[in-house]
Amino acid sequence: MKICAVICEYNPFHSGHKYQLDAVRSHDVDNIYCIMSGSFVQSAMPAFCDKALRARCAVLGGCDAVIELPTLYATSSAGFFARGGVKIASKIPHIKMLAMGATASRDEILYISDIKIKRKDELDAAIKKQLDCGKSYNYAVSAALAEIASGELSYKFSSAALDEPNNMLCIEYICAINELAPNIEPLIIKRIGATHNNSEIDNNYQHISATAIRNGFCEHGIKRYLPYLYDELSDFRRDHAPDTVAYEKILLYALKSSSRDKIKRLRHCSEGMENMFDVQYGTFSEYSDAPSFRRFGKKRLRRLFLDAVLDAKKEYYDYEFCTRLLACKKDFDLSLLPQNVFANNGELKACANVQAQTVLGVDERASSLYNTLCGLDGGYRNYSLVKV
Repeated sequence: MKICAVICEYNPFHSGHKYQLDAVRSHDVDNIYCIMSGSFVQSAMPAFCDKALRARCAVLGGCDAVIELPTLYATSSAGFFARGGVKIASKIPHIKMLAMGATASRDEILYISDIKIKRKDELDAAIKKQLDCGKSYNYAVSAALAEIASGELSYKFSSAALDEPNNMLCIEYICAINELAPNIEPLIIKRIGATHNNSEIDNNYQHISATAIRNGFCEHGIKRYLPYLYDELSDFRRDHAPDTVAYEKILLYALKSSSRDKIKRLRHCSEGMENMFDVQYGTFSEYSDAPSFRRFGKKRLRRLFLDAVLDAKKEYYDYEFCTRLLACKKDFDLSLLPQNVFANNGELKACANVQAQTVLGVDERASSLYNTLCGLDGGYRNYSLVKV
């Protein structure tokens, strides 16, 4: 048996995602597992629509099973996002490949990954030098990689490859595979159409980005890029779109009411960030635009604020965890699930140890927050497996 995994957000599932799953299927795989973010996505924003609807679209689009990526990893920086997904993928029986989309060539991705794996100490020192100069972390990584690669065989590496988030995520996937699951082969699929953060709605593109779809969901022509459940997506957005204004206020309250010691223990606190909150602002934008915080970037800062809401601590990354099956085909063989993935709440409760229950607590708080923002009842435990 030959199984391939895909780590994803599907926020929402669009034609580019369908293209990727079709490309994976062309490699004669027996099953495709999607490991998908739940209530919140990597930017630390609430998902465009609920996870059951997104998971159902994924199965309609060609995958066999959708596993929830725990919130602890789904809302993390690229490295931990990748590690969480690979930890799950590594336990899938008969797993052979992990598929990933990139705009750079396979050779470039593998070359940059090789630098990160084999020259880690040198790279870490170069990143620190950039950070000490006040650069953002993303810029520091790109600049450090470019510095190390300069003077080497230039045809193997283009600095432009570091400007695209999908490429950087591919590199993190490969690094995680090297450490956690060397038996898995990276399947790099060339991304076509608009790039990751391109917000342009251009019908000349075969595929547009999820960013463009979210920003222009009600505009004419968007429907052609959403191959499944467009009416259900529209109904959800009309009746239950997350209240992002309220969300920002909740983030501010959680951070402002946290002690310096608590902030220091949160996942995304580093470089003495806990000491920077003595001056308090009235909006999230005022924090992110303040000179002392600007170099961290809005996504990194928002993750830290969300950490305060969810009580997501650094040490949780070392904990064992379990998660749930969100959706699958009606004839899917549940015996092919990893040992830490369960199809119902009873199994989750019975099999989770103290560490796993702690990580599940982050998911429970995230689900309750998401449903509150959407005006929905229930929480993490109020979920039934979707079969398509």
